[in-house]
Amino acid sequence: MNNATGNFYNNYPYIPYPRLNGYMDYNSRVYGQKNNCYCEKSFLRILNSCADTALDVHVNEVVMAENLKEGEFTRYAQVSPKQYEIKIFNSDEPKELIFESSIDISRNMTYTGVIAEDDSDPADISVLMIPEAKENYMTGKMSSIRFANLAFGAPDLELAADDGTVLFAGIKYSDVSGNVAIPSGLYNLTLREKGSKKEVKAMDVDFAPGMHYTMFASGKYGEDINVEIIIPEDGVNYLGLC
Repeated sequence: MNNATGNFYNNYPYIPYPRLNGYMDYNSRVYGQKNNCYCEKSFLRILNSCADTALDVHVNEVVMAENLKEGEFTRYAQVSPKQYEIKIFNSDEPKELIFESSIDISRNMTYTGVIAEDDSDPADISVLMIPEAKENYMTGKMSSIRFANLAFGAPDLELAADDGTVLFAGIKYSDVSGNVAIPSGLYNLTLREKGSKKEVKAMDVDFAPGMHYTMFASGKYGEDINVEIIIPEDGVNYLGLC
């Protein structure tokens, strides 16, 4: 059993990849979002990125998810800012506790807690807590996107548009990029290996104006590449944050 440490639990506070301030000063905005508001609420959802494993998730003994399969999310749950105990079980009977640790929730934040294979021990799992920051000054027909590499065993990945623009480069397993602002609209995107430029996945994505998206690459990388791109809306688009 593994504690949520290292590259997984709270790898940010919040430092996005690469270790720069990011688009529109990402680090300062996350700090301000946490500390310039005194609302006693935040939001948490869970994503299972572990291949072929259905899981049950308990947070402070409350069932957050049952039979959560690879690539599936829970809905956001409103939570108070404090420390929580998280327990993860196999969904199959008899249920076995396979992970137990603590997570910290700051005020006025939304998080995706990603259950992923541990990069140092593929037989173990960890939780990557990914906070979201609002682009309050994004104007016009612009969208905010970022990329998370959760494809176990994948090399450094990059995401490129069909005009050759590389939106994100060198994203390692368990890393999450900073936010990038792009003109809203339909894009033909290619996920590929950074070094060889080998195509992993091609997709058409329509980004709506004023919206925030995290693109999660989930699955397993081996002789047979089985990687899916999951693009949910970030909670900062519609949840009641300051």
